Amino acid sequence: MTVITKKAEYAVICLVELASLKDNESTTTKGIAEKQEIPENLAVQILAQLNKAGWTKGQRGPSGGVSLARDPATITVKDVIELLDGPITITRCLMQDAPCKNRSYCNLRTVWQEAQQTMMERLASTTIADLL
Repeated sequence: MTVITKKAEYAVICLVELASLKDNESTTTKGIAEKQEIPENLAVQILAQLNKAGWTKGQRGPSGGVSLARDPATITVKDVIELLDGPITITRCLMQDAPCKNRSYCNLRTVWQEAQQTMMERLASTTIADLL
């Protein structure tokens, strides 16, 4: 089962911070880390992953910094979590690589499936822009 990590939460926070900047404005990784109380080394790792995904961009030099490379309305919380943590599953019962031997007759499985679907719909319908 994948638990949503603090790293994924911090990634959402970093993206919201970047989305709050004015057009053509940027900030530093250190600035985000300090303002949002994220360990700086972790902020560096997160922003590297976000950059690799094409969601942020960085510019070196005295007037450089980090900014969003995509419209925050196109990045969902689900996207961020899955980028950082991988697939989201509320219970091992629903994982494809760990099928439950009771799958065919378990009454609880339907409850897990419905809960999973509701959670995924909520995460997929909430964008970084929504969190501003």
